[in-house]
Amino acid sequence: MSSARPAILSVVLAAALLTGCSSGGSSPDPQGTEAATGAPSGSAGTASSSPAAASGADSGVGVESADTSKVLAQQEYTLPGTKDSVKLGVQSLVVEGKTMVLKLVVTPEFSSVGDNEPVSIYDATGGGSVYIAPKLVDRENLKEYSLIHDGATSWSTEIVTTDTTNHQPVIWWGVYAAPEDDVKTMDLRTMPGVPEFTNVPIQR
Repeated sequence: MSSARPAILSVVLAAALLTGCSSGGSSPDPQGTEAATGAPSGSAGTASSSPAAASGADSGVGVESADTSKVLAQQEYTLPGTKDSVKLGVQSLVVEGKTMVLKLVVTPEFSSVGDNEPVSIYDATGGGSVYIAPKLVDRENLKEYSLIHDGATSWSTEIVTTDTTNHQPVIWWGVYAAPEDDVKTMDLRTMPGVPEFTNVPIQR
């Protein structure tokens, strides 16, 4: 009889341990749920739940106007040695703090390529033999303004990689130091061999 009691006690203890394991497994495991769903526990999983997903109207970020139909003056220039031409239009010259921003409208009118073919500003303005590097001239104070440079890089549209379609206008922009003197207009030299634009008004 004495040898049977330890065996009975062992069976009772084993049953109790098994019952405890099964009751512990019935409670939810937050880490296991998170791993299965791929989202933290309690997260809605939608973009609207994040403050970073505010609407564009509330972000304060805008898109600058790119209306190529407005120009103050325009001329057409035939590229040397070709039958291809380019229309150059002055859109604006605006002082912004310590800088002055010039915008031109460039329209390739190439007979050498199809109507739907891309033309870069670089090719539209000469492709190396002559290229666009506008200078602003203050004749009243005998001063000339060139594009601001950071090393070899100018503060302007990247003319090699910026394309448009043949016969379609594209905006070129460049940044200059603001005028040192209180002048109302400046003359503009766009490319060698192209007549100057005179008396371009400065907006402040």
